[in-house]
Amino acid sequence: MSSLSERESYLAGGLDKVACDRCGASVLAGKRSAVQTSVQWPAGGCARLLDAAGGRPMALVPTCPDLRESINRAVREGRLEVS
Repeated sequence: MSSLSERESYLAGGLDKVACDRCGASVLAGKRSAVQTSVQWPAGGCARLLDAAGGRPMALVPTCPDLRESINRAVREGRLEVS
């Protein structure tokens, strides 16, 4: 059995807070490579994605292009590192 700190490290290790430039929603994001991005959404999620999913939070919805650009900008500005 793992400890709570091990669980937290597994779930959020290497992730940093990034806010969407369009709507301000904050997520935890991490870049493991130039093409791989991990995102953890808080409760409530993204209004644009909720609209696309008919108002129901779902795991398999298209990526929000505004958030993707915000994450890419954070990488370009050095606020989020590719590990």
